[in-house]
Amino acid sequence: MVKLKFVVIGGVLTLRISENKTRCYKRVNHLLKGNPNVEKHWNQEKERFSSYAVSYSDNNKILEEFKGIYWKLIQEHPELNARQISNYYKTKAQESLKKDVFENWSVDDYKNSVEKYLEIVILREKAKQGCNYELYYKLLLRCRMDIPGFSTMAFSTIDYNTMVSIALIFAKRKSYRHVSKTFRALLGKAHKDQNVMFNLAQIGTFCFNEYNPDRYDVSDKHPDVLTDEQIRRFLNLSVQDITPTYNNRQQVELYYDFCVFMFHTFFAPCDVIKAKLRDITRNNTLLVKRKKTHRTVEVPITPVVRSIINKYKGMSKDGYIFPIMNDEYEKNHTVKDYTYKKFREHLNIWLKLIGKELDTDFDLYAYVFRHTAITIAVNNGLPLSYISNAAGTSVEMIQKHYYNGENIHNRNMLAEVFMKAGA
Repeated sequence: MVKLKFVVIGGVLTLRISENKTRCYKRVNHLLKGNPNVEKHWNQEKERFSSYAVSYSDNNKILEEFKGIYWKLIQEHPELNARQISNYYKTKAQESLKKDVFENWSVDDYKNSVEKYLEIVILREKAKQGCNYELYYKLLLRCRMDIPGFSTMAFSTIDYNTMVSIALIFAKRKSYRHVSKTFRALLGKAHKDQNVMFNLAQIGTFCFNEYNPDRYDVSDKHPDVLTDEQIRRFLNLSVQDITPTYNNRQQVELYYDFCVFMFHTFFAPCDVIKAKLRDITRNNTLLVKRKKTHRTVEVPITPVVRSIINKYKGMSKDGYIFPIMNDEYEKNHTVKDYTYKKFREHLNIWLKLIGKELDTDFDLYAYVFRHTAITIAVNNGLPLSYISNAAGTSVEMIQKHYYNGENIHNRNMLAEVFMKAGA
């Protein structure tokens, strides 16, 4: 029998859909009015907000109605398991979207219309697993608002001069890089679509970057990094004592080891979670392909990394270094990389508490450990070419984002050189 219960996980109120050992969760915080304090005013036993909570009456009614939707589904379809109940409405929505794409549109509607084709792209993206339609939807709104005659713009009329006009329009408002990148991606899709009357040769050598109003601006923004003192404090934290509000100490230890692993390997969170024991080489290194750049990287296995590998060895039936991913479980989700995204979400919630203990001036998040590792390597004089290969990024990227001009040692050395020149 499928059971329903509201529970709080990491400060987030969710509806737990369970059956035997299967657990699925639906976040409900976004439905609540007035942003009530879940930690203080949620009564777990009664599954209700107390009368001290903001808009408690309205929110309790909202939760009751939300739970009732799934309870009705359970009663009407007793053959469905917990996983199917959890994904039921998501699947129905995708089926509806796919039906709209293939039945309500014809090729003649969009083959030469930029606006209609953009609407088609949005629908197609929505129907995908792990959809990414938001950028195209924002582009559609922006084009309708800013580009004169967009509703009648034809692909066959787009040439170099048209693109220059569009670029100059985009340049007048913020987010130029994002909107121009999405528009260029739309043209790429149109070029590959045999039904659309467009070829990239029509725009010749046009490049959006040449019209970026910020291309000559000097930016002093650097990635968020931990100071030498903060990283030293983090690496010497007592796992048994940190974040006492977390009752599951094994989970806290997993979070902590995950972050330490990132720091010692330059890996991004998505690379750590996908790393497997088979990636260990005879040279005592880890050889993996980065998810973001698809570049193969090789980093040494430090004694700390080795101890973490040994601690979790054998806990994953699929051979992962960390017992987080489950290939069979992952197949049950329509959202791409569902397990990784949920783990990263809970990890970042935990890291916010750690950030307060370390007195960071930003909300601590997982990627900071990669930023910090690269920055420390640069500041301690490791060759940029080696760091680039180990981190799986370009030398230019490291010089632009990680070369820390605020490093005191570097500044003192430079001042000393100038003083010697005048002696």
